[in-house]
Amino acid sequence: MKNAVLTLLCGAAFFSTTGAQAQVRQPRTVGVFQAVHASGGIDVYLTQGPATAVVVDAAGEVQPHILTAVKNGTLEVSWEQNYSWKKMLAGKKTGAIKVYITCPTLTALSVSGGSDARGETPFKADDLRLSASGGADVYLTVTAKTLTSHASGGGDITVAGRVEQQKVSVSGGSDYHAYALQSTTAEVSASGGSDAEVSVDGELKSSASGGSDVRYKGSGRLVSSHASGGSSTKPAR
Repeated sequence: MKNAVLTLLCGAAFFSTTGAQAQVRQPRTVGVFQAVHASGGIDVYLTQGPATAVVVDAAGEVQPHILTAVKNGTLEVSWEQNYSWKKMLAGKKTGAIKVYITCPTLTALSVSGGSDARGETPFKADDLRLSASGGADVYLTVTAKTLTSHASGGGDITVAGRVEQQKVSVSGGSDYHAYALQSTTAEVSASGGSDAEVSVDGELKSSASGGSDVRYKGSGRLVSSHASGGSSTKPAR
């Protein structure tokens, strides 16, 4: 009996090992870019550095179907058209896919369709725009003059660091977590069951509707506030 069980376990391990696809790290040659957009559940990891570099970490079989192309100054990270859907319909798993991106300058970061973006290092910028939609998430530490963030459709943005001004718009069940982001001024709009958390030293303007909440920390003062539909703007406890 023990021999039979051992044989079954060895067989299971064999098929598990042979069925798994080996991960391959493939450097990509791309043009100059200052913005990044990732979609289709592909996660990106960002580093601010002196030279541009893009490396795709994925199974060898799917590498040719992961696109990294620069269009109008934006690095587009996506699947070949229809490829990911074909794989899912065929019952095959693509495995973990990670794209490591290094760039000197970042002016905009956008993720959609279940993709996540994580900053491996803090980023410095004059003006930076962040966007997360369709269940995608952004995690970033930043120092900037102006940070503009938009989250919708269950997308979340988590930021830390220091900015002079932050402008925030969250909707459709999205969240904005920025207690760790010090700001001089802040303008926040939350709707459709969304929540926003900010830290502000100066003026705060807030609008909340449709069961949304805005919470704030810091020595800032609320100079403009509108709340409706069970929403509120209050100091954080």
